[in-house]
This record gives sequence, C-alpha cells and structure tokens, in this order.
Amino acid sequence: MIFSVEKTTLVRVLVRSLGFFIKFSFRTFICVILFAFVHVTQAQEQRPASSTTATSSIKSALLQQLQRGETEYWVRLTNGDMLSGKVLEVLERSAGSATSAAMPEEGLILETSLGKLTIFLSEISEIVPRRSAYRHNHRAYIMPTAEPIGNNHFIGLWELIFLYAGAGIGDVVSITGGRTIVPFLSADEQVTLVNLKITPYVFELDESGNRLFTCIGGNFALANTPNQFWHAYMGATFKSARSSITGHVFYKVNEPSSYRIRAGNFLDFNARYPASTLGIGAALDTRISDHHDMHFIGELWNANVLQPSATAILLGLRLSNTAVSMDAGLAIFTQPFVFPFVSFAWTPF
Repeated sequence: MIFSVEKTTLVRVLVRSLGFFIKFSFRTFICVILFAFVHVTQAQEQRPASSTTATSSIKSALLQQLQRGETEYWVRLTNGDMLSGKVLEVLERSAGSATSAAMPEEGLILETSLGKLTIFLSEISEIVPRRSAYRHNHRAYIMPTAEPIGNNHFIGLWELIFLYAGAGIGDVVSITGGRTIVPFLSADEQVTLVNLKITPYVFELDESGNRLFTCIGGNFALANTPNQFWHAYMGATFKSARSSITGHVFYKVNEPSSYRIRAGNFLDFNARYPASTLGIGAALDTRISDHHDMHFIGELWNANVLQPSATAILLGLRLSNTAVSMDAGLAIFTQPFVFPFVSFAWTPF
C-alpha cells in the first residue's frame, strides 16, 4: 500500500514537472519562431530569381517557366498518363532543315526512366515540379504535418458534416479552421476548430531531396459552445521522395477537466479530459508504387500517454491530383469501435 501511494505521488510529480517544462518550452519556442519568421521573410525577399529556360523565341508561358537540369517535373498528358523526369531542352517551333527535323509546335525533351522523350505542347495537360505536385502534404487525415500549407490553400469536407478550410502565409504560417454543419443540431451544439501552425525551419538533409520540417502550433476547439479545449503542440516531419513520417507531442493547457457533450436527442454524456494532459500523434503518408496519384495514409492519436485506452487509429487511401483529393478509410478506437470515414478537399488556386 505504501509502495502504491509513493508510486502515484511520483507519477503526479513527474506529470506536473513535465507540464511546467512544456509550458516553458512553448513560450521559448514562440519567441524563437517570431525571430525565425522575420528572418525567413527577409531571406525570401532577398532571394534572387532562379534561372529558367525562357527565351524570346518560346511563346508558351508554360514552357518559359521550366528549369533545365536538376529540377524534376511531373507531366500529366492529355490522355491521362503521368510522366516524371528532368527537362533537358525546351524546343521551339521550326520548319526543319537538312540537318534538323521539323518541329510543328513547341515542346520539350524530358529525361525519364524510359529514356529521353519528346513531348509536344498540345500533349501536355499539366506540368509542375515534383515537390509541388502533391499539394496535400500539409495534413494527414485530421493531424497537421509539420509541412506548411504555403500556396496550397484549400476547402474541405470531412465525413460530409465538417466543413473546413486552410490557407498559408508564405512558407511559415498555416491557418486552418472549420465547423460542423449537422442540420438537426442547434448552433451551440456544433463543433468548431481553429488551428495555427508555424514552420520555422526546414532542413535539406542530402542531395536526393530528403528534408526535415519542424513546427510548433496551437489549436482551439469547441465541442458544444460551453466546452473549450486548448492545445499547444510541436512536431516534425521527415519527407523523402515517396513518403513522409510525422510525429507530434501535444498538451492540453486549459481547465476544466469534466465536460458534458450533447448532440440533440442522440447523445448526452459526461467526459473527462484533465488539464495538463500530454498526448502524442504519429502519421505515415506514402505514395503507392507506380501510382502518382494514390497514397496510403496511417494516423495514430493518443490523447493521454498515461491512458493507453485513449487511442485512435485511422487507416486508408488518398486519391489526389493538383486540384482535388479524396480520402477513404476506417477509424479504429480502443473501446473497441470502428467506423468508416471519407474526406474531400479542393485546392482551387
């Protein structure tokens, strides 16, 4: 009995000490991020324009912006096929001669795994740098990754009842917000969520394109108007050519600890979520081999590291292009409870 009491007391002391450390770290990170934001913004303003293959003889604006050499592009053809490779040369229209073949229209020479291919402008539906082709890497299903939204502003619908949107400010600040739109629920029973994420540093790990993103942020949620949840979090994302792995640590910073959750005549129960609770999250996003537009995504949440039963796992697939994405899979809880989920996102800009 004495051992049990001492063990419980020790756990409480460790949790409180960890809570103080996280609060102190959060304030310190805020100061560092503000400094980093100013530094990154100034660096972007002073960054020289990159060289392209633009020439006065090339009339297509699409081809004028292409870079030769090291940049890898994804090319979507008008017949739906996808190619990836590096642009070796941009070709202008020519009548041909004894030493060169005729070019009936402008085009490019793309170095692919199949060899060098000549592609005419009329065959190209879309061409974007590989790093910009997948515009949904700033989120898994629910959890944000450490990558910024940037210019990939989006509008989404989760489970057909939660309408949300996100926008980026440069490559540093990302803001996401949403609210449920359940018809039979009153306004004070709807769920609201706002998330602010800052990506202060991105590390280029090697010449093959592997990168490490770091982030810090916070979110505010309403589960019914009286029930407020505030979290602070920090995390990192390792990104390779095909996959990305994300890890987060989050901390509930506000009281109270007990909540009453209501949803019309369907739900009415009490839940406990104490302040100073530490949680973790992890996500895997990997492109399925030979499919440029299909990804497998796995996501894990634990709202309280001292309570393993407070865990949820989401597993599914994402079908996407540079304009839209569709997610579908299963959410698994430790109660146990399983239900399907779907999500849609539109990136119009």
